[in-house]
Amino acid sequence: MAVIRHPTTPRVTPGIELGIGSVAVVVLTIILASAPLPFGLAGLVIATAVGAVLIPDWRYSLGLAVITYFLFVGFIAGDMGQLSWRGHDALWQLVAFGLAYLAGLTLRWLINNPPPD
Repeated sequence: MAVIRHPTTPRVTPGIELGIGSVAVVVLTIILASAPLPFGLAGLVIATAVGAVLIPDWRYSLGLAVITYFLFVGFIAGDMGQLSWRGHDALWQLVAFGLAYLAGLTLRWLINNPPPD
């Protein structure tokens, strides 16, 4: 017998999705740690957008975006886990993560609420 789920009931608890996303971002950070800085930035910015699309609660997806940014600053742009603000470059990197998060939210909104024909 099939179980019908109410449309407003979440698939799973968003905290679990945040945990799964955090583990995925940590693994991606380990993979990209030896890559050049632009590849590391691109990989984690894409991960931020994907997290914003897949996690239905904006607060949890924002949490994943912050975790992703700090992993980038600490392990890819920084020196072996030291968080450091590198002035103008760090500001542009923060803007890139912010725009990726907003793009992910917009894409999620377009997927869930398609425009009328």
